[in-house]
Amino acid sequence: MKNTIKKFIKRGALFSCLGPLTYAIVILIIHLCNVDTSSDGLVIFKAIISTALLAFFCAGASVVWEEEKLGLGFASLIHGTALYISYLVMYLVNNWIPKNLESLLIFSALFVGTYVIIWLIIFIIEKNRAKKFNVKLSK
Repeated sequence: MKNTIKKFIKRGALFSCLGPLTYAIVILIIHLCNVDTSSDGLVIFKAIISTALLAFFCAGASVVWEEEKLGLGFASLIHGTALYISYLVMYLVNNWIPKNLESLLIFSALFVGTYVIIWLIIFIIEKNRAKKFNVKLSK
């Protein structure tokens, strides 16, 4: 368990810089599209810290895939739930989505749909990779 926590922190720290970088790129694109991006310093500060925290949690949560005793289904549930809660909290704290039931339901549906699609794509790719590897081993 101690090793898992260390891996979580290492991965999170390594990737937490990607959050603010992503935020900066998005703001630049919005600016280049001539959209008014005037924000006060606190809004920008919260967004930078939030994107760093999101990157930290997303990267750190990947340690769940290394716990073989969890099983694929339970690991997916833990991973998806951790990401969902992280994103939801940050979106609400930053007012990136309105705080009403309709917005929460739309956010939840989009998150679950996107998570499932990405998970299935990765699963299919890895399954094909394993199949090719097994064919090479059997030769």
